Amino acid sequence: MDENVKNDAKQVMLVQNADDGRLQAVTGVDQDGNIQTADPTDQNVASLLNVNTQDSALEAFFKKFMEQAQNPVHTGIFVMTENALNKLIRIDFDPEILENYRINPSERLQTQERKFEPLDVTKIDLADMEKKGIRMEDIEPHLKAMSYGHKSNGLVEMNPELENGLRVSTKGRVSLEEQADGSLRVVPHYWQEQPNLDAPFHGVLLDDEAKTNLMNTRHAGKVIDLELEPGKLTPCYVSIDKWTNTLEPMPVSLLEKRTRIKEADLSEGKQMDFYGGGKVLLEGYITRAGYKRDAYIQIDAAERNYSFTYDGLDRNRYAQENKEIYRQKAAEKNGQQETTASERQSTLTIHRTILKAPVPKEAYDQWTEAVNDPSKRADVKAFYIKGMVKDGQGEPFNAWVKPNFERNKMDFFRWNPDRAKRQGAEVKPAVESRTQVAVNSEGKTVEAVKGVKEPLKQGQQEATPTQKKNYRSSKKSNSKGVKV
Repeated sequence: MDENVKNDAKQVMLVQNADDGRLQAVTGVDQDGNIQTADPTDQNVASLLNVNTQDSALEAFFKKFMEQAQNPVHTGIFVMTENALNKLIRIDFDPEILENYRINPSERLQTQERKFEPLDVTKIDLADMEKKGIRMEDIEPHLKAMSYGHKSNGLVEMNPELENGLRVSTKGRVSLEEQADGSLRVVPHYWQEQPNLDAPFHGVLLDDEAKTNLMNTRHAGKVIDLELEPGKLTPCYVSIDKWTNTLEPMPVSLLEKRTRIKEADLSEGKQMDFYGGGKVLLEGYITRAGYKRDAYIQIDAAERNYSFTYDGLDRNRYAQENKEIYRQKAAEKNGQQETTASERQSTLTIHRTILKAPVPKEAYDQWTEAVNDPSKRADVKAFYIKGMVKDGQGEPFNAWVKPNFERNKMDFFRWNPDRAKRQGAEVKPAVESRTQVAVNSEGKTVEAVKGVKEPLKQGQQEATPTQKKNYRSSKKSNSKGVKV
């Protein structure tokens, strides 16, 4: 089953004595896998073994049971909830109902060993797939589900090759089947126009009740004994595959019995009906999104899962509760966003240099401490750093610098922001660098340095005597002109 619902209900185990067929309840398992038993009575329920566990002792018991196959001490294992056991005690262990709780130790061990081990889709037999007229690009969207033993979630186009070499166009679902050599074959499940309910199905003719239920709900509505293996009847659920219109069986032993589904309880009566193949009302279950809802549920043998239907149910039954759940989820989401924003603020990195100029040790230590301790951020100071390079000609300038923890950046000022109320976010040079940046970066003309060709030096606010002399010489030369 795909439902990973936590089940806190106690589950108990019964075994059948090989000599007289008498049922006994398991009370414990020793280190060798041997079991201790007691009569399955109301008085002994409290001491029965809780088998809802992954305990290695239980696995050892299953293995021991398999080892004794040639000379068995017990011939059957049945697992059920404590409530179901009490029900069976009252009806004196009806054999037909008890059979629904039989488990196969070999299947249980195989399930434990293969859990969470998807098939390796790189081992698909491509030649066989080509013969069946199935293209990889058509099944690729379904490969993940198929690797876990499911059929494709929908139909794919196929062009299988017939014995005469001709191909026929059809469609169907596909699944994977592991071969003896470790390769995987893609198995087609062909679509048909409508299910054939009158033909024998695994050696059994369906009765009118099952046919009616299948046509109305896709499910037989009860457990049917089918001959899945020659000469052996197996209790099964039966459903119509909604994609292919074919009948599909599911052995009862493959279904894990639960008293809670999606955090909603099933009463004893509903458990008997539900695990008997019927449809029951699941009240107040929790959806994947976390909201409460009602639904009719029934075992879907074709999907190896539960089917949910909602016809005739009040969709607004939990409207008020779901509104409150929505508010709580929204508040939690906003809280997470605020936390994320706070985390982003703390990612400001303090470097040893800023714009190629060294950061004073005092500034580096104080700013770094504030990054690590948000409570000290309000006390950080601005520092005056000289020789930073950010003008167009690569000449250095000076400015006040201070971390901006809200915007995750460093701010630059032409005045000390700790003394002035005004604060800027743009890089602005100190007073002695204003002329330098205006000329070098912004291309402005400043009278004091008019005619200077080379970039101004750090702090330069007027032309040097040499620059003035060069400017006058250039001006005289230009005034003479050139005649052609």
